Amino acid sequence: MRDHQDAEERWLAKEAEREELALLRGAQRRAAQARIRARRYERQESGLHRPTRALVLAPGLRAEMQHRGLLKEWEPVPAEAPKAGQTLGGTGPHAGAGLTGRLIVALPETLSVPLERGVCWNNQPHVQALQAWTDRWGPGPAAGRSAAPPEALAERERSTALVMTTGDVVRAGLERVLQE
Repeated sequence: MRDHQDAEERWLAKEAEREELALLRGAQRRAAQARIRARRYERQESGLHRPTRALVLAPGLRAEMQHRGLLKEWEPVPAEAPKAGQTLGGTGPHAGAGLTGRLIVALPETLSVPLERGVCWNNQPHVQALQAWTDRWGPGPAAGRSAAPPEALAERERSTALVMTTGDVVRAGLERVLQE
């Protein structure tokens, strides 16, 4: 792997020399850097360079999003919608069943926008049900448990199980890639 990385670094150095980056400033330098990035991306797609995480993840994520009905035009996320990690019923390291592993990936807009919007709009009825439950029985997973009857707790569990996170979708997409 180190040999491959060294080869990529040598290629980048040659490209910088070819574009005469050391002599360029401002807009000309940015344009030359963009050309180098475009050529590098082509090499990544063709397998000559190591691919980015997004490039490796994209086919599996796209398939998972298609499977879940997320690959379509969605209305923008409302400004008042909960942000990542704040959704009622969502998982996280402090929300009980949460996962603590992290995968940081810069997705192209063709995937990130429908992912974020689709998750938001798919979750809306479940989040509203959880908000109504919280308004009646109290906030937080442990609050109100002594006052809430078993049927209410079961209702909360059902609604929580229906909440989808972007992390759920990305992890499922990664599983698809790993199984290929």
